[in-house]
Amino acid sequence: MFFFASHGVRVEVREEVRLLARPLAEESGLELVDVEFQAQGRRRVVRVLIDRPGGVTVDECARFSRRLSDCLDMNQTLANSYNLEVSSPGVDRPLRSPEHFERFKGERAQLTTHEALDGRRHWSGRLLGLDDERVGLELDEGGPRWFDFAQIKQAHLVVDPWRRERAGGGV
Repeated sequence: MFFFASHGVRVEVREEVRLLARPLAEESGLELVDVEFQAQGRRRVVRVLIDRPGGVTVDECARFSRRLSDCLDMNQTLANSYNLEVSSPGVDRPLRSPEHFERFKGERAQLTTHEALDGRRHWSGRLLGLDDERVGLELDEGGPRWFDFAQIKQAHLVVDPWRRERAGGGV
């Protein structure tokens, strides 16, 4: 869904929400992880994921939601009614930017490519970080695999309940 900003420039709703949400997040010491927009008939939902080291509280999400809602209404980003959902990215945190892949280097992740590579689109393993415009993954079946950032359709962290035991840390 698009709307026309001043001077006739066409801007996607997700991007407009992102432009409004990012400075609000930074002012509060938060990271804007992602913005999703879904329109199904008359129902329109804007989902915003925020985070900070150590996580965010429900109260922080509620405060951020009120501030962002006021900005969206003031800027008339969405002309009709919409539902705004603000939350933490959770344990299966999406990885959306090159910075995310570098920040979570060493963590387990799963990614899906736009096109099949070697007959498959789904890959799991430990993040190796970035090398230029490529994301590295130490595959579960062994060996490193590098993906051009543009090849990645989606990626997220994977909860590894046995990580401490494998590292010798116990429960």
